[in-house]
Amino acid sequence: MKADNRLHFGVPILEVQLDDIKARQTEIRSALLQLRETEQGIQRSNQRGWHSQDDLFNRSEDIFRWLSQMIFELGGKLIRHAEKLPDDAEILLSSLWVNINEAGAWNAPHAHLPCEWSGALYIDVNENPPESQSGIHDGDILFFDPIPVGAPYRPATTVAYTPRVGTMFIFPSYLLHMVAPHFEEDPRISLAFNFRIGDNLKRFAR
Repeated sequence: MKADNRLHFGVPILEVQLDDIKARQTEIRSALLQLRETEQGIQRSNQRGWHSQDDLFNRSEDIFRWLSQMIFELGGKLIRHAEKLPDDAEILLSSLWVNINEAGAWNAPHAHLPCEWSGALYIDVNENPPESQSGIHDGDILFFDPIPVGAPYRPATTVAYTPRVGTMFIFPSYLLHMVAPHFEEDPRISLAFNFRIGDNLKRFAR
C-alpha cells in the first residue's frame, strides 16, 4: 500500500487510499446511519452535523471491530514511519468517532491537542463535485498554515483536499483544520480518530 506525504507548510499530511472501504461501503454506511438513529451525539466542532461518541473502538459489532483494527494498524505504521520510531514503539488509538453531515452542516476550525496524531477516513462523499471558482468544493477538508505570516513569505495560508471514498489522511494533531459546508442531498459520512504515542504518556510525573 502506497502512502503519499502531502507536505504543506513544512507539516506532513499523510494520504493513503483504502480500496477495502469502497468494497464494504454499503455495509459501513448502513451501520453508521443506524448508529445515529440509536445513540445520542455530542457537540464538538460539528455545526449542525452529527458527531458520535468517541469510543467506537469499544463496540462489539464486527464492522466496527474491523474498522477499528484497520485504522489502528495502518495509523500506527504510518506514524512510526513519520516519527522514525522503532517497529515496536507503542502507538495508541485513543478515540474514534463518526461525523455525519447533512445539507448545510460543516465543521468549524479546530485542532486535536493534546494528542500527537489525528486523522480522517471517508466513507461516503461525492467523488465528482461540481467545479468551484474558489478551488474549495462541497465538504472539502481544509488545513491551515500553523504560522500564517502571509505574502510574500508564505502566501498560501490554507490547502484544501477533496477526498474520495476510502481516502485516509493522517496529520499532526496540532494542525488546525475544518470541513467546508456540505450542501448536497446525500449525507457526507466520515470517521475521525486520534492517536497517542505511548512513550510521551509515560513521561508524565502524575
